[in-house]
Amino acid sequence: MAGVRRASTKSERLAQPQATARAARRRASRTRGLEPARECLSRVARILVHFGFSPQILSREFSDICRTLKEPSGECDPTRFAYFDKLTHLISYWHSDPEYLDRRGAPIPLPLSGAGPTLGALIKRVLPDEDLSSVAEALLQFEGIRRHNGLYVPVRRFLAFPKTTVGVYELNTLLRLLGTFDHNVTSPRASRILSRTAVNPSYPASLSRLFHRWVKTSADKWLQSADNYMELREGGNKRGPRVRLGLSIFAFEAPVSSETASSPRQPNQTGRKERTAEKGVPRRTRGPTAKRRSGEA
Repeated sequence: MAGVRRASTKSERLAQPQATARAARRRASRTRGLEPARECLSRVARILVHFGFSPQILSREFSDICRTLKEPSGECDPTRFAYFDKLTHLISYWHSDPEYLDRRGAPIPLPLSGAGPTLGALIKRVLPDEDLSSVAEALLQFEGIRRHNGLYVPVRRFLAFPKTTVGVYELNTLLRLLGTFDHNVTSPRASRILSRTAVNPSYPASLSRLFHRWVKTSADKWLQSADNYMELREGGNKRGPRVRLGLSIFAFEAPVSSETASSPRQPNQTGRKERTAEKGVPRRTRGPTAKRRSGEA
């Protein structure tokens, strides 16, 4: 009969809140997954608007750009951001904590567990909620350590993330760079964070590989010094607020712009040539032509 509603059963009434809770959890999960993207977009938008770009125009441009892109094959897992940071922090401890160094200051080989210094103790120090074997396997995969005679030996101070993981690492770095830029364009000059760039607008492409090799060697030394500096002071003022602090170094390479492709004449040289010609004409031409140029008839 029209207009008559069937009364819901007890099981249906119980199922409704459960379905609502599941939907809420799914929405929360999607929201957490979008946090890095939202932070990236919001910082880029604030920076561009600060320099005079219209939010409405930027919204249209972004929509146009997104329409040209294909859907990704996988989803970003933002929970791995902190995990990768802590993995590198673990390696840093291994290279700096006296308990894990030999008399020459080199990191000692470690068992996963047992008495004395162990890799498991290091893992618990930095990643207390993670499985010891899983973290050890990740360090092996990222070429931070190797196995030798039943022990784990550090290979280098920095990790080499594979192609499947490097995207998360680079996105994390991008968020930090944007955070610094966002802070600097919206803060007083006295509180700005370091941001410096060295640019050569027309560098020989054949020599760029040598430059990148030099940068990598120099950056490793800089980052190691910065890491040591922070670790020496990490234990200070434990009761005060904490921040995530760091230093990022990146190189860039791009085609020469049309403005720098052509080499314009220097103003001083042009001026000297013009002045020389003006002074030379009367000396070389002593006839009617010279008088006409000077306006004399």
